[in-house]
Amino acid sequence: MKQLLHTPDGVRDIYGKEYNKKLQVENTIHEMFISYGYEDIQTPSFEYFDLFSGDIGTTDTNGLYKITDNNGQTMVLRSDFTPSIARCAAKYFMEENKALRFTYKGNTFVNVAELQGKLKETTQMGVELIGEGGCDSDAEVIRLAIQTLKSAGLNKFKLSIGNVEFFRGLCEELKLSNEIELSLREYVSNKNFFAAQEYMVNLDLDKSVQDKILSINDLVGGLDALNKALGVVSNERSKQAVNRLIELYKAIEDCGLSEYIFFDLSMLSKYNYYTGMIFKGYALGNGDAIVKGGRYDNLLGQFGKDAPAIGFVVVVDDLLNALNRQDNGNDEYLTFALTKGRLANKTLELLEEIGITCEEMKDKDTRKLIFVNEELKLKFFLSKGPDVPTYVEYGAADIGVVGKDTIMEEERRVYEVLDLGFGKCRMCVCGPKEAGELLKHHEMIRVCSKYPVIAKDYFYNKKHQTVDIIKLNGSVELGPIVSLGDVIVDIVETGSTLRENGLEVLEEICNLSARMIVNQVSMQMHGDRIRTIINKLKEKIEA
Repeated sequence: MKQLLHTPDGVRDIYGKEYNKKLQVENTIHEMFISYGYEDIQTPSFEYFDLFSGDIGTTDTNGLYKITDNNGQTMVLRSDFTPSIARCAAKYFMEENKALRFTYKGNTFVNVAELQGKLKETTQMGVELIGEGGCDSDAEVIRLAIQTLKSAGLNKFKLSIGNVEFFRGLCEELKLSNEIELSLREYVSNKNFFAAQEYMVNLDLDKSVQDKILSINDLVGGLDALNKALGVVSNERSKQAVNRLIELYKAIEDCGLSEYIFFDLSMLSKYNYYTGMIFKGYALGNGDAIVKGGRYDNLLGQFGKDAPAIGFVVVVDDLLNALNRQDNGNDEYLTFALTKGRLANKTLELLEEIGITCEEMKDKDTRKLIFVNEELKLKFFLSKGPDVPTYVEYGAADIGVVGKDTIMEEERRVYEVLDLGFGKCRMCVCGPKEAGELLKHHEMIRVCSKYPVIAKDYFYNKKHQTVDIIKLNGSVELGPIVSLGDVIVDIVETGSTLRENGLEVLEEICNLSARMIVNQVSMQMHGDRIRTIINKLKEKIEA
């Protein structure tokens, strides 16, 4: 048999100095948890499928590793510790009628292909505080999260704190349906407010409703942001959520730790798992949150024992990555990744109109790769379009400018914050005129495209038509001409190339233009600078 020398995709071996450092960090974290009175607990590595499905789990069921036992029961490897601990607490401990404090450590498993290079097995350490629903328990968990990151050696980090009840109360106040609330929740949580506005315009919602939803984007900061939020809403549910955060702020301020926190009322979750305060911890050098937590007062009720609860998890692998990168000296710079060609030129023209320039980039003969404006502490580099979202997701760039088509195709985890208004075109289904009949009757057809992800989403999820998608990298118009495919999915600007080759637009998928995207961590750590740039650009575009 051929020797197997490499690990499966998404998992790795850890040894030597790297493993020793990981153990040291884990021991430090564990000591901090124990010092707060949390007791160790261990739950199984796999459980029944139902434990992680529906309103209980925080991972899409397609992302669970599933196995079947001898009785045909579907099991899953744990993707999240909290449901397991909630089940365990309801089964063994809830008769004691006292607060429960548990701490855990172990590996979690997420089987999601879209992670694109991210680990599918990660080590997590966390705490769960069950049986206390007051603000004191919120403050305890926030204090513990801050002191845990400090003890691990992290110097610069922030906890971004929100409350899901604020948005839910606002939607009730505006009498929005559950369907509309869910759609808006996704747009708002991704900072994609122009898409939220477009969605509401298409629904013909009243302008006052649109303005209230969009105002959430400005409710970011310290105590001033919370006081501002109280003036935005008139319903008690949202006001109680804000007052709870104000009380939390005062408790953290009394401990001398307020420099590590800020509030973001646009922070939401697409899961019904959370019921109140939620928070994430960010540090430069890592493309995602290293701490995630919140209140989940309804979860134990799924197991027949109602009790308030709150907790958080530290993703150890991401914390180690942040620790390794925290002293690279680039904290003071904002870095832009621009798409080579017309998009870069138009972006630089627009940036120059708001006072952001980079003289080095005007030298067409230069062979430099990184361009710097030392006065404004900005860096720029040029990249191929498909790479821009990757640089931004991983934090190599704070801000990127790229076409909407690339964002849709690459499916990277970034904030899409602004439509820059240029590079306008359409993503369309094109082909010979007679192919239109094939689209009407949902026949099995071949689709040629440079954009297989977009094509699949459109045909499978919008048209509910099964197709054979063939990826091409060159002139996709050749597909129908040489009978490789029946239709193509491609960008259409003027349509002249189609007409010259006997093809036409058969269906329109979506409008496209240049978009500004932002790294999730950068939006938290450099939020004021980035929002200033966004607002100036928005004013210029709308002028």
